[in-house]
Amino acid sequence: MNCGGPITVVIGGTELMSHAEPILREFFGSAYRYAKAVVDYGVGSVALATVDGSIAGAVVYYGVNVGSIKLCVIYYIAVVEECRGLGIGKVLMSTVEEVCADSDVYVATTWFGNEPADRLYRSLGYVGYTWDELRRLIGRRAVDRLLKATCGYDDDIAYVKPTTNDDVLAILRHVVEGGGDDINRLWRETCLGVWLRIKSSLR
Repeated sequence: MNCGGPITVVIGGTELMSHAEPILREFFGSAYRYAKAVVDYGVGSVALATVDGSIAGAVVYYGVNVGSIKLCVIYYIAVVEECRGLGIGKVLMSTVEEVCADSDVYVATTWFGNEPADRLYRSLGYVGYTWDELRRLIGRRAVDRLLKATCGYDDDIAYVKPTTNDDVLAILRHVVEGGGDDINRLWRETCLGVWLRIKSSLR
């Protein structure tokens, strides 16, 4: 495909997930089902990047209240192999950030060695912390809430960025305030349930 044309981004929900699935499945394998689950659950949204009418990238994201703050979780993002390195990921991220501008913190998680994601997030001002680092900096209970909110159990690093100039770690400490019923429901429906289904299919 021609990856050098103008980039157009469209945003939607379940109606776009079928177009995003092939890209997410190619990059993440069976784990793409987590992305599908948050969209099917009604909390997740999809942003598709197209170039000359062909889909070049996709991101699944959602906003969620955790304690007294609102997170914008950039959940899964992928760009087709032949179009990587051309700024499509940045356009997708910038679009999501604009849509989620009413949030307190943007957060994305990934694994050690995912260099394209590391370069992308750091180029946009995100700071990466391992979960162990965050436990020392904001407390175990706060990290437990973040893990549930992001379903980041299989990942090693959380990339965070505040929507204002405030101290992101000070903001994240507030995730422990208030009840966690919404987070627990989200976790059960879109994280634990998917994990159990994937695990059973591998037997």
